[in-house]
Amino acid sequence: MSKNFAMALQAAMNDYQSNDWRDNWDYRRFGADQSEGESVRASISARARVKSKIKTLLELLGLYHRKTLASILANEPGLQWLYERLRDEESRRILIDVMAYRVLGYRKVKLSLNTPEYWKKLAELERKVDAGDSIDLGFMGWKVERYDLSDEGYPIQVYARAPGVYTQLLLQQYRCNTQDHVIEVIEGDTVIDAGGCYGDTALYFAHKAGENGRVFSFEFMPDNIKVFERNLGLNPDLAKRIEIVPNPLWSSSGQELYVEGAGPAAHITPNPKAPDAQKVKALKIDDLVTSKQLARVDFIKMDIEGAELEALKGAEKIIRCYQPGLAISVYHRLPDFWEIAQWIDGLGLGYRFYLRHFTIHAEETVLFAEVPR
Repeated sequence: MSKNFAMALQAAMNDYQSNDWRDNWDYRRFGADQSEGESVRASISARARVKSKIKTLLELLGLYHRKTLASILANEPGLQWLYERLRDEESRRILIDVMAYRVLGYRKVKLSLNTPEYWKKLAELERKVDAGDSIDLGFMGWKVERYDLSDEGYPIQVYARAPGVYTQLLLQQYRCNTQDHVIEVIEGDTVIDAGGCYGDTALYFAHKAGENGRVFSFEFMPDNIKVFERNLGLNPDLAKRIEIVPNPLWSSSGQELYVEGAGPAAHITPNPKAPDAQKVKALKIDDLVTSKQLARVDFIKMDIEGAELEALKGAEKIIRCYQPGLAISVYHRLPDFWEIAQWIDGLGLGYRFYLRHFTIHAEETVLFAEVPR
């Protein structure tokens, strides 16, 4: 693959132009395909002026998502920076393919997870549930159903959706297998689970960390916490290792923020659009560690709907002190792909970066970072 991000992206999109995939729509996530012949739009704003070389490339590409491509290429320096610092070819290929998907959409780009085994396993999981034991989430018509994962190697029962079970538990979304080692939670670890939602990741981390491990799971939405607590009730042994922290994360504690959205898509902002937006108070990770008198933090996972960079800034002290493994979602905002890695790199601790992706669409791209031991 070319060492130049823009050249590698252009080559990939040229290769994908003739595709017309009909089995690449994630109906479990987005419902029935209402846009036959159209691509899935990524919510990325166009930025800056398009230089002459970008305009030329746009013309060569035809009538696809010009604004998305313009935004990607207008931010080429940041993406090039990340591309050069990713540690393996798998990471660089994922970056190129995810960006190509955002530009060309599902009919042109099939990501690596989309295999016959993927669809088969999801169907198998959906057949395992008791249809009478479910919880209506009040979000997009979704419901979570009860899964017993003992035959999958986990002593876990959980109310969840099949795609979440598959990616977070079976594919181990917050575990990065590299060519010579693994970035993951291990026995005895203290874990920050930022974005606990319904508790499935907290249960996963509690299982991995073992009897001597601890998991602090941040979740501030009351409806999500209700499901989370149901899941803790199903798993009393694992629940002993888990503590729910009912605050959103930010760069400073006590800051008043506002909630927008609902369900797993709820996010916080200092500048709400709605005048009656719910108000919440933030907590930063450094202050949690101090208040709980934690001896160390070994692993931080974040999937908090675009607040990841601010939350990392609120964990600077403990990152500098303990150099934990990091698994940070970067798919919510295009600049997160490079800005989060640049902030971590700027600490001067020698973190190495890997990228992995866990859906057949544009969501669930995770940046893994570690300091070699």
